[in-house]
Amino acid sequence: MLRRIILCLGIAFAGPATAQECPQFFRFVDFGLQISDGGFSRGGPILRAESFSGTSLLSNKDTICRSVRDIASDGHGNPIPVVTTMAYDVEKAGLDLLDLRVSFVEDSTEVAENNTQAHWKTLDRAKTKPVKGQNSLCVLSSDNSSLSCQLVSPYPGNIALAVYCDGSSCKMPVLAMNDHMSASASWAIDDAFWDTPDQVGEEVFDKVQSIFAFLEPLSSGV
Repeated sequence: MLRRIILCLGIAFAGPATAQECPQFFRFVDFGLQISDGGFSRGGPILRAESFSGTSLLSNKDTICRSVRDIASDGHGNPIPVVTTMAYDVEKAGLDLLDLRVSFVEDSTEVAENNTQAHWKTLDRAKTKPVKGQNSLCVLSSDNSSLSCQLVSPYPGNIALAVYCDGSSCKMPVLAMNDHMSASASWAIDDAFWDTPDQVGEEVFDKVQSIFAFLEPLSSGV
């Protein structure tokens, strides 16, 4: 489970504020805590919105902030908005991806399991032998032009993880990070990807590991 981060140095709480629109500048985001009336308050898991060198990592127009009564501020007085989705600017972040988002979900395990259903249906109907790797179980179309894979998740809990590739890209709709947070991503692939069908599952697994390697430092320290 994603470790909950506590800002233990220099954090100050702002007075009553409404975060209906994202602030123009912020260094961290808060995924909030769901309260008894169904709303949200500050105090959830916190992720960095900038690199450790101070470079902004987010696409602000695609990052969605919640409306809450109080928001926190970091040690420099910058607001920490409560978000429902943070979208990374993959060029700023130096990621070989088409997109990457982290979103709040009601139940990440349920969402992740639902995402694997299409893979298992394809596996049941497949006319080709599944390709099993050390960390993957994939089924390819008969012409090796599309596939679905179930992979070992890099996050604890052995939560279901499925990736789908078709044509020139792969999509990871759900990577459960903790009970209520999930990452989604997509990336381009070239024709050479399909040349080694016995290795595609592990290649997809390596890409997921690289996404985890990017997210984990930003979500486990301040």
